[in-house]
Amino acid sequence: MPGVLLCEAVFQAGALLISEMLRGEQEIKGVPVLTRILGAKFKREVVPGDIIEIRAALKEKLGPAWFMKGSVRVKGKVAVQVEFACALKG
Repeated sequence: MPGVLLCEAVFQAGALLISEMLRGEQEIKGVPVLTRILGAKFKREVVPGDIIEIRAALKEKLGPAWFMKGSVRVKGKVAVQVEFACALKG
């Protein structure tokens, strides 16, 4: 599976995490958008038939920026690690 798609899966998981963290706030202004990719490491190949586990976690929130990290795992082993930032747009 192409690395860019694995990274996109992590970014989508991060956006979902932000949305869940904001759930319950009376007025959510905007949707999470990717603003920066701080680094991506590709540690092992992901091939058809592999079952992937996607993780995303908040590292820090500074003003409108959400700094996050995430990974894709196959059989418990890290295939991709990436750090990124998101902000609410809209």
